Amino acid sequence: MTAAAAALLIFTALPFPPPKVAPVTDQTKCDWGTISSVDPQGGKLIVATAAGPVTFLVPANVVVLGADGQSLPSVSALKPGQRVRIYYLVDHGARPTEIDVLE
Repeated sequence: MTAAAAALLIFTALPFPPPKVAPVTDQTKCDWGTISSVDPQGGKLIVATAAGPVTFLVPANVVVLGADGQSLPSVSALKPGQRVRIYYLVDHGARPTEIDVLE
């Protein structure tokens, strides 16, 4: 199987909308909900999801996109009450690769 065919298979098999800029692997997960708490200094983001609150350990280089699709400076631009979609990998905790503001 070629790399292009493998990528097509991954994108068509995703149970969630693909991220806008973050790479997708078979390890990529996605969740969405409302931000409950943002701690940019501590690197934590708590999101109320359908399954309950999830704490994400946010790396400094995470891609954060506004509702208009434009890049935001960092996770510190996020506020409680905003709805977000978070793409992440599970590696000693849920580590986001991309955060998209939905509204």
